[in-house]
Amino acid sequence: MAKLWQGSGGGLHPLVEAYTVGEDYRLDGEVLLPYDLKASAAHASMLQSIGVLTAEELQTLKTALKEIEELWKKGEFKVTPSQEDGHTAIEQYITEKYGDVGKKIHTGRSRNDQSMTMIRLYSLEQLREVKALALDLASAAEARLPKLNDVAMPGYTHMQRAMPTSVGTWLGSFAQGWKDAAKVLDGAISVLDQNPLGSAAGFGINGLALDREETAKLMGFGAVQSNPMYCGLSRGMFENVALQAMSFPMVLSSRFATDMMMFTQQETLFVALPDNFVTGSSIMPQKKNYDLFEIMRANGKVFGSLQMQIQETIVGLGSGYHRDLQCTKKAFIEACQLATSTLGLLKEVFQISLGCPGHITKYSDETPMIIA
Repeated sequence: MAKLWQGSGGGLHPLVEAYTVGEDYRLDGEVLLPYDLKASAAHASMLQSIGVLTAEELQTLKTALKEIEELWKKGEFKVTPSQEDGHTAIEQYITEKYGDVGKKIHTGRSRNDQSMTMIRLYSLEQLREVKALALDLASAAEARLPKLNDVAMPGYTHMQRAMPTSVGTWLGSFAQGWKDAAKVLDGAISVLDQNPLGSAAGFGINGLALDREETAKLMGFGAVQSNPMYCGLSRGMFENVALQAMSFPMVLSSRFATDMMMFTQQETLFVALPDNFVTGSSIMPQKKNYDLFEIMRANGKVFGSLQMQIQETIVGLGSGYHRDLQCTKKAFIEACQLATSTLGLLKEVFQISLGCPGHITKYSDETPMIIA
């Protein structure tokens, strides 16, 4: 079957096809397909409400989309390189099984707004998940404070002991940070919570009264992104905004990881984790390595590089669609997965017992209070 964009000409040179498709087919098939299905169901319902589809056609499409979803959950719905993306895979499945209604669902939309809507739904879900994890971390840290507010510890500057403080003050600083991270994430959510579906190729649809308010409601968007050219202009920019917001808890968590690396050294041993949270050495049996914090510290930098990859890709692009934007998808998904896995692991760390207060008090007693 021809690609959605393909006319009556011949096919692409295989090298051109492989190079331009890249990993889009895999990312859609493994991660983004459910969001494409959700947007397609909303679009189909709207088309029926304005008379483009019959009630019977809508029911057929709902059945087909549900079938695809169930197959995908079982790992039986695959997107192939020749299909390029999930949009084509969905349309081909419906058309081959149910006929031209599979093509009719594409009325009034382009792959541009279809892809944008899919990514937007995914972005909002990821932002809300990261926000929830940040608040969970803040709550978990605050729950420990009553027992730790009076436990003395040395405060550090320049990685050297500076002045006495308390474990509660140290841990409370991160709790407040994660709460502020949730506020920053809320700001990004408010920006992204706009429905781009109906903007088509970036210029809207003339002669067809698409009900964009209806699709926004069906997909759970708070508003419609009304200017169709801004919909296209925001592609890549909104992903960048999302990662900029996620960078707050990621940077904070990397700094927490550095503190934990310092506090778990044998020379200090302020904190100790159980054996199932540490690794060992193949030659030094006494070693307990806190690899999770080393990798967490590094992943703060990796996350920043992924965000910068998106930002650098979109800098200088004109206002219309450019194929460059395809290159933001992989970095964005990897960054979101990195954020949720990092904060999810930290949340697990806070479920276990931490601390060696005797060591902390010893070092705190040796830290003088000197103010010039």
